[in-house]
Amino acid sequence: MRLYVISVRKWWTTAVAVIFMAVVCQLSGKSSIELPALNGSGVTPLAYFTPLLVSSAVLYCLNRRADHIERTAAVAVAVIDAAFVAFVFALCLTAGFVTGFDTARNVILLTCIGILVAQVGNSASGIATGMMLLIAGVVAGRGPAGSHAWWAVVLYPSSSVPAWSLTAVLLAAAGIRSVKSSGKP
Repeated sequence: MRLYVISVRKWWTTAVAVIFMAVVCQLSGKSSIELPALNGSGVTPLAYFTPLLVSSAVLYCLNRRADHIERTAAVAVAVIDAAFVAFVFALCLTAGFVTGFDTARNVILLTCIGILVAQVGNSASGIATGMMLLIAGVVAGRGPAGSHAWWAVVLYPSSSVPAWSLTAVLLAAAGIRSVKSSGKP
């Protein structure tokens, strides 16, 4: 099973993605890029897009399957997947000391949304949904005074209780949905 986790599921890529996210956030510092927005143009920190790296890596690993091996495994692959996803979330929260806890929250948020969307569609649609949520937050989520819209949860500061609450609800929903379903991430 160890070989399966390393060579088929490739869970090691998620650890690389978390490290890369932390390095980019640390090196970019306050670097920002100018992006168009509905109310003119806005400046967005480069680190804002790094949660998509980790979220995409997790959904990529969940999508890689060898059904004939999974059917005969002594330990259910869903248990292994849940353990690795929990490990990635713990790594992200640990990396939050470097990246900021809003980045760690956004990783969990985008991954949970991606898992829920992948239940209906596929992993690519889950990744695309996370990317579109980030883009929509930049383009339409800020008001002229710099405040964020109520729906642009990815823009909320790390101290926001509603953003963490929504993330916790989505985490519970994704966990329950993943346990009840078989065969899809």
